[in-house]
Amino acid sequence: MKFLDKKQIEEDFRKGMQNKEFQVYLQPKFDTKTEKIVGAEALIRRNKQGTFLLPQAFVPSYEKTGVITKLDVWVFDQVCKTLKRWIQKKYKLLPISVNESRRHLYHKKHVQELERIINYYHIPAQFIELEMTESAVVNNIEVAKEAERKVHQIGFVVSMDDFGTGYSSFHMLRQIEIDVLKIDKKFSDQVLEDETGKIILESIIQMAKRLHIRTVAEGIETKEQVAYLKQIGCDWIQGYYFARPMPIPQFEEIYLKPKKEE
Repeated sequence: MKFLDKKQIEEDFRKGMQNKEFQVYLQPKFDTKTEKIVGAEALIRRNKQGTFLLPQAFVPSYEKTGVITKLDVWVFDQVCKTLKRWIQKKYKLLPISVNESRRHLYHKKHVQELERIINYYHIPAQFIELEMTESAVVNNIEVAKEAERKVHQIGFVVSMDDFGTGYSSFHMLRQIEIDVLKIDKKFSDQVLEDETGKIILESIIQMAKRLHIRTVAEGIETKEQVAYLKQIGCDWIQGYYFARPMPIPQFEEIYLKPKKEE
């Protein structure tokens, strides 16, 4: 890939926005026991001149230059706009999780921006889950702790994404008050054939229960994985076995119905 400097990357983002190339997709989350939908994760996709791009094609350069903070705000705004529409249409209101990039988490006006947007759309904060990655937390623990404290005061749900990918996972739980643990896909991939992986995963889930933290297993692709996660008490599941990420209109058509009149 040709190297782009900061100005070129900023221009790429500006043109992408101008041409409406970016789109928010939703991937459903399901209750492990009932297999009923309980929420969704917002994921960014891009259609650039007819080429469909996944985040890894553009997000790394945005993170490196700081452009990612603008994209984060746009995604958050789109999620709030979506929740507002669901309220107006009397759809079942499902919580949506939104990824928080390291750059955005560290930004001094990060929390103010989030609060401004939910107030503009009149969205109950508890229907938005803010996902912090383990690496973002460990690289600046004090900033992350302060951000977590502020967003909890507003009413947001806080989750730790990619749990188990680093060496400080358990230490983080002593530092940051979280509501949800998103268990990295690598554990799900190994549980059916790796006894050590099973023991670790079961221990994580039991620990989370004792700490009153919900667990979400990512990247679930087989019936056997679902059965095992159900057996060991994982709360929620997300992955291709149930549904791939999809455009918001498709998500609404499949999963949302107007609430019945009281």
